[in-house]
Amino acid sequence: MEKTFDTMEACKSELLKQDSTTKTYDVLWEFVNDMEFEYDWLIAGCKNDSTGEEFHVEPTYPKGKPDELQGLDLGGQLKV
Repeated sequence: MEKTFDTMEACKSELLKQDSTTKTYDVLWEFVNDMEFEYDWLIAGCKNDSTGEEFHVEPTYPKGKPDELQGLDLGGQLKV
């Protein structure tokens, strides 16, 4: 789950890979699977410590965002 990339574009490319059938992000499925379905995910991203540039993906909620997540904004909080 934790990788180092040479460029932000390489990291973005990795984060945006999706299963062609379920349209689920591969990196996020890997996290949920590795955690034996005990945890869900809220955000996955890349951060360049030199420039401060960030890129992240968040889940979509086809039936609406759960109440406990309403108003929660995780952008800008990526830790390296």
